[in-house]
Amino acid sequence: MATFLYTAVNKENKYVKDAIESRSQKKAIATLEQAGFLVVNIKQEHNSQLSRVLQLSTIRRIDKIVFTRHLHTLLESGIALDQALKIAGEQSGNASLKKVLFDLYENVKKGEAFNVALSRHGKYFSPFFVNLIKVGEKSGTLDAVLLHLLEQQEQDYELLTKTRSAMIYPAIIIAAALAIVTLMMTFVVPTITELLVEYSVEIPLSTKILIFISSTLNTYGLFIALALLIAGLSLYFWVKKPQGKRVWDAVKLRIPVVKNIVKDFNLARITRSMSSLLKSGISLDEGLQLAASVCGNVYYQESLKASVLVVRKGVPLTEALHGYPALYPPMSTRMLEIGEKTGKLDHMFSRLAVFYEKSVLTTILNLSSIIEPVLLLVIGLGVGFVAVSILTPIWSFAQSI
Repeated sequence: MATFLYTAVNKENKYVKDAIESRSQKKAIATLEQAGFLVVNIKQEHNSQLSRVLQLSTIRRIDKIVFTRHLHTLLESGIALDQALKIAGEQSGNASLKKVLFDLYENVKKGEAFNVALSRHGKYFSPFFVNLIKVGEKSGTLDAVLLHLLEQQEQDYELLTKTRSAMIYPAIIIAAALAIVTLMMTFVVPTITELLVEYSVEIPLSTKILIFISSTLNTYGLFIALALLIAGLSLYFWVKKPQGKRVWDAVKLRIPVVKNIVKDFNLARITRSMSSLLKSGISLDEGLQLAASVCGNVYYQESLKASVLVVRKGVPLTEALHGYPALYPPMSTRMLEIGEKTGKLDHMFSRLAVFYEKSVLTTILNLSSIIEPVLLLVIGLGVGFVAVSILTPIWSFAQSI
């Protein structure tokens, strides 16, 4: 039995979308017509079990961006929230998101607040997202709040994707270099070593080093690979723990060049989030609490949470941030101080977000352009060393004949 998705007009002249199981498309149409439906279009659902498993596994960041954009457009057009959720669910290509959206539709249709329905799906929608929706519902400006959310999500997504793409080429070069060296040490060098030993050729120091590395890899390569894998997994899971993450975040804030990228990246996300929160009408102290959840670094999270307590006592935000000079540069605190005095703090956060987003991208692109020639030089030197180590004894042997 196959599943067919169809759109049709029922006996009451209402437009419906649904699914039907049948042995063939013709039989599906015949069954619907017998039930009094006028079939507009019908098609077989081709999702395999594997694709369903993959689709149900996750809701990607881009899926949530598309959902936010659709929902904003539908509400701006005057469509009721429950119907907008139903339409967004029908248009979604992600099975997991589709299921979530239809659940939201059913709950909102029953009279439940949208933010409460969203909070049931905390796995996919962060407290940041839910609280902004809550403010939008209370103030009657849900479409405007969705626009701020959309702006924040799109900028965040653009920052992440550009950061990752800038590092793809260096990663490919490193992977290719490691693969070539491994192949040479595993297959080429042992063959040449047998030849040199067979003819009792005098072996120079560089060739001895190469033979030792090759012999070690061939003898203990599997154990070395296994040890590296275990060490890597252990480090990964340790960093996931609170204590390990704290140490790792501290290390990242001390490594030259890397610390600038980490600071700019976290400041870009904080300022963009604060801009969206304040524009949506959330208070400064609550905004700081929510912005802490978007930080990737535990020290920025702690600084924002500590600032909440200070701000609630009437102390200006900039005074609280002055206590963390290693995390917040003077430029950012000065601009925010102006924003507080002029009553345009949301505008200042927005300007700082643009600055830090450009800053982190520029730094990564410059770093990538520096790394590439350095990697090529290192690879060239490595290949040269291997070539000299192999050719020198061969040349000596050829001259002795």
